[in-house]
Amino acid sequence: MATNELPIPRDPTEDEALALFKALEEKFPSKTLGDDKWYILAFAAIVGGGQPSFAPLLYRELIKRPEFQTPEQRQALMRRIRETLFKLIVIVGVCKPLEAIFDIDAITRPEDKDYTFSREGWQCDEANAKRGFEWQNRIYQHNQANIDNVLASQRDFDWTSKQITYGLYLSDQSILNDVETELTVLSGIMIQNLPRETAWHLRGTRRIGVSKEDVETIQQCIELVARFCNLRLHKVPRVADIEHEV
Repeated sequence: MATNELPIPRDPTEDEALALFKALEEKFPSKTLGDDKWYILAFAAIVGGGQPSFAPLLYRELIKRPEFQTPEQRQALMRRIRETLFKLIVIVGVCKPLEAIFDIDAITRPEDKDYTFSREGWQCDEANAKRGFEWQNRIYQHNQANIDNVLASQRDFDWTSKQITYGLYLSDQSILNDVETELTVLSGIMIQNLPRETAWHLRGTRRIGVSKEDVETIQQCIELVARFCNLRLHKVPRVADIEHEV
């Protein structure tokens, strides 16, 4: 008898997640980008890919390492994880990052909790717009005019893009730097199989100085996460497809 019910995919296991973390760390271009960035990609892609329940497992694995053996070191790590998930809000929505935050908090030792507030005192003012413009201009350069032309008749989206997406979220690089910010954005967009925005941020990642070879490797890392999340990335371009635009 025919049925219209969709098959329910099998959930990944913790062992599969641990194997994924190992594969990501080994594959990520740490020699050129630094060995403290692969987990930024991992958090952004796993949470954006609909598997936020594995975020605390990654956190638990990270704090086993020698560089995270004091409360101060673990608090600094938490700030980086939190900033990754906070920036991810504007890319994938609030619920998945919030789910990850609740799950991570549930296993965080009291002495490791970090109570700092990175956006305290934020204002939607001219200074905010200027910060947003400066970062947006690094990513889009001359291509921004075409986007502005489209959004001229969609002014709510234009305002949100300039004041909130870039002003509030992405231009603040006090915790994550420029490369780490683009890692978060590219991972969160690509894992959703979005061709247009993926192309923009493949190009943007190149424009801030990441090599073509490293961007290709980053994409391969995101593809590893996509397979783990049972997602297809068949619509997105590769860095070679946008290289002529850089």
